[in-house]
Amino acid sequence: MKKYQIVVLRRLKGFGQFVTESRDEVNTYEFGEEDERPIIFGEKLKAVERRTVMRKIREVLGVNCWLTTHKKGGDSGISGLCMSCPACVLFGGTYAPKKGGGAGGTKNVIEMRRVYYTAAFPFQGGGIRDVTFNAVDERTGQTGQALGTNQIIEPRDFIDVVTVEADDEKWVKLVVWGIEHSDRYGANTRIYGEVHNQVLGAVEDTRLRVAAIDLARLKDKGIEAVKRHIAEQKLSLKVIDCADSEIDQLIRDLANSPEVEELSFRRNRVDVSVDDYYEKLAGELGLQLPVEKKDGKESKVWKSWNADKRLAQVNEQGPKKSQYQVARAIEKTLSKELEEEEEAAL
Repeated sequence: MKKYQIVVLRRLKGFGQFVTESRDEVNTYEFGEEDERPIIFGEKLKAVERRTVMRKIREVLGVNCWLTTHKKGGDSGISGLCMSCPACVLFGGTYAPKKGGGAGGTKNVIEMRRVYYTAAFPFQGGGIRDVTFNAVDERTGQTGQALGTNQIIEPRDFIDVVTVEADDEKWVKLVVWGIEHSDRYGANTRIYGEVHNQVLGAVEDTRLRVAAIDLARLKDKGIEAVKRHIAEQKLSLKVIDCADSEIDQLIRDLANSPEVEELSFRRNRVDVSVDDYYEKLAGELGLQLPVEKKDGKESKVWKSWNADKRLAQVNEQGPKKSQYQVARAIEKTLSKELEEEEEAAL
């Protein structure tokens, strides 16, 4: 599998607040003596760009795929992923049915990410400052005692390298589109964190060749210095872009890709293994599930089927469907069940 290392110049236009949840201090890295610089952790970047891609995929494909945070039994986590769309293939995730796995012990789906972020490192220059904030009395127009202090980063340029593992360049185009259409990062984005992203190109190879931290150490800073350094390493920056006029069709093409089909198949196996889900899906699709009567009692023969046989029946009794299409049918069925549960709770 190829590795595409997307080199991104991230320009902070204004002030930024890039901190971890557990503390209010800016995340920094010491490049050398008296050379401590702020950094933006990769997970912060990925969270924004993943949501940008997911939002566009929901718009184009109509999938019910959301990053939903929840707390249950004291454990925090994420749910709501459809695990059957291009975004889930790229960024990975997990899924387990609320009613537990069933036939054949098929209990969950785990998909590893294909996009890797480390951190965005700044070139030299710029600084960090503390800014106090307070509230204004609407009647008097006076400010009271300061409510707190924000530690913020002054405008500066960051260099970043995002790695995509793929054999089809279309996946890289989707990531590039997501990077170019994301522009607010960090905390307090209503007033901070406006970033303009510029993709300089991608280094295509079978192994990692460039690192953002090395590019940030260059004596000369800026786009030309980065390009010159990469050329000196006998590497080439491949131009990869995706115009707004292309993105909708690109997403539709990826929805029919082998990667989405394989992930959809694994998600479908989990869902059809749950008797209740499968029975409702059969009703949605008009499938005839076999039953037999013995001693005046009705027995549901299909309950002994494993997940693969249950899935096979979906295509044997009706028009042939891709696994992606089956996933959408299951999604529709489960959405109805959720609506019924919410109505019953009212």
